[in-house]
Amino acid sequence: MLIEKLFNDVELFFQGKHEEKETHYFAFYVQDYLCDNYDEMYKENAEVTEFLNEDLPEITDIAEYGDDKRNEEFKRRLKIEIDKTKELFYKGKIE
Repeated sequence: MLIEKLFNDVELFFQGKHEEKETHYFAFYVQDYLCDNYDEMYKENAEVTEFLNEDLPEITDIAEYGDDKRNEEFKRRLKIEIDKTKELFYKGKIE
């Protein structure tokens, strides 16, 4: 359920409802979340966990305090990456 929690956290961030409202703080949150929960997420779904950890750390590095252009790029790429991850996670699952 940690993978789906990450999906939910990202959705809340885009809605402006996540506790980490500042883009650069949310990027740190995602980095920490991936590191802190890697083992449990891997047990949940190894393929998705590896996929998330392939590019998402690099994407979170884009966000920077006070740099609107970089923060918008982070948001754009985060949405693309999470959408691809959801597709991978939910393939073959009946919702």
